[in-house]
Amino acid sequence: MISAKRLLRQAIVDLMPPIIARPAQKLWRRARGLGWHNFEGAWPTLADVPVPSRSDGADPWAQTLAAGWANSLDAPPRPTVDENGKLILPLLVSQFSEPVTVLDFGGGPAVGLANILQYTRQRPLQVSYVLVETPAMCGAVRGEIERRSGKVVEEIPDVLPQPSIVNASSSLQYISDYRGTLARLAKLAPKFFIVSNTPFTDCPTFARQVLNTPHRKIASWVFNRGEIVAQMKALGYRPVFGVDHDLPLTHGNAPGPSVMGTIVFAPALPQSK
Repeated sequence: MISAKRLLRQAIVDLMPPIIARPAQKLWRRARGLGWHNFEGAWPTLADVPVPSRSDGADPWAQTLAAGWANSLDAPPRPTVDENGKLILPLLVSQFSEPVTVLDFGGGPAVGLANILQYTRQRPLQVSYVLVETPAMCGAVRGEIERRSGKVVEEIPDVLPQPSIVNASSSLQYISDYRGTLARLAKLAPKFFIVSNTPFTDCPTFARQVLNTPHRKIASWVFNRGEIVAQMKALGYRPVFGVDHDLPLTHGNAPGPSVMGTIVFAPALPQSK
């Protein structure tokens, strides 16, 4: 359950005029030693970004995220800034008349499953759901997902029942070897491959520091859009749909503006002779 303190804090933020709320949030972050900005800097790789690490190896995000979604997969998901992006996976799932497998790569507390359940209630669907997550997150959400006949794993499987959809939402930007990860996911031969809620730029790919309250700063890629499309083409996939979810954002020392966006890929068409 969400704590009363957290609900009160969110209510204050929601009711406060933006002209007051934004400076207040910056001051709160600064007071906690988190810095003035949500995004900062530009580095060549994730390993170069100066972010703190926990000596005990614990993952505080697992319990925080899981607590917010426990026992709520059958209820409407809480609104987010990515309202349009939430519709993409359910829309693609609904294109299949036969049972379909969804692999949710880095889906946290089963966000992909929550969106499928919310937006496909009016049409009975047979969906086999597979969540790929960190060991801590798997342990936190396994019960809720398995109770709905889903599967939770810590590694990308070698094969998937077909037809299938790979959903990589807000996840690839935190993976050091994102090229290798894309290759392993494409090897599963999905009918659709979704890369959503992901930072894109028209500048060269770079890494930045991201403020993820309440726990810590983390490192995140900002991908050159053309590079990701070229990588997927080399793996046998073509872009069939794309959308940006916000206005271009420029931050300190960044080589150029970035946006949060979605690209949907499908298998490349056979070459005509």
